[in-house]
Amino acid sequence: DKPRTFKAKVKAPPGFTVTVSPSNITLAPGDSATFTITITNDGTAVVGDWSFGSLTWKGGGYKVFSPIAVRATLFNAPASVSGAGASGALSIPVSFGYNGAYVADPHGLVPATITTDTVVQDPDQNFDPGDGFSNLHQFDLTGADFFRLALPPGSTEANADLDVYVFDPAGNFYGASTAGGTDELIDIPLPSPGMWSVYIHGWATIGPDSTYDLSTWTVPSTPGGSLSVDAAPASATIGVTGAVDVSWTGLTAGVDYLGAVSHGDGTNTLGFTLVDVTG
Repeated sequence: DKPRTFKAKVKAPPGFTVTVSPSNITLAPGDSATFTITITNDGTAVVGDWSFGSLTWKGGGYKVFSPIAVRATLFNAPASVSGAGASGALSIPVSFGYNGAYVADPHGLVPATITTDTVVQDPDQNFDPGDGFSNLHQFDLTGADFFRLALPPGSTEANADLDVYVFDPAGNFYGASTAGGTDELIDIPLPSPGMWSVYIHGWATIGPDSTYDLSTWTVPSTPGGSLSVDAAPASATIGVTGAVDVSWTGLTAGVDYLGAVSHGDGTNTLGFTLVDVTG
């Protein structure tokens, strides 16, 4: 068979422009090719709503159809970045789905707070906060932007299996971490102000009990600390990607730190990028 040339035909989702590069592809039998689709909010897409379109390749009597589904967001940035060292720097890419003010603020870095305790074995292994087989730890998260708690491997004896349950200030169940073995992590972004309750459950201790080291980080809503924003886009422009450059100094070697960069429009916080650093 002779090579066939296929041409891209786009039906753009409402509120977006779509470009395909290359827009023409010639393939011989058995060949393959790659192409790039760029989807840009044209300024009319409704934030949070899904919009639908399609891409069809036509050529040589053939059609290849692919649906397009896209949802408009105000911005996009990594959920987390990580680094190491007493001093260091990172760059966080951020792209925009709106035009207007943009502000990036640093929060933290804060070192891990280690709480050591011992939990006894729960005979029936069913979590009940009132049966005496879980330890209660309480944290006032008023004024916090972010809270993390962790029982990483090595925080208790090998082969122990401890679990974590969290309740908000109103007493409502927030979430649990019940991984096989002890490897637990719970993140709470923008926690409700007040006293949060964390239970460490003795699902499977070593012997009658197990000692553990609970690590917690409370990242404050007030900007400032050892994390600095050195450069950031001056404003947001639809379809434009920029970078937020951050750095830190003065950390203690071997200590785990957590911070965040908040992304905002000058009035509202749009989201966070967590910054994990081991000093």
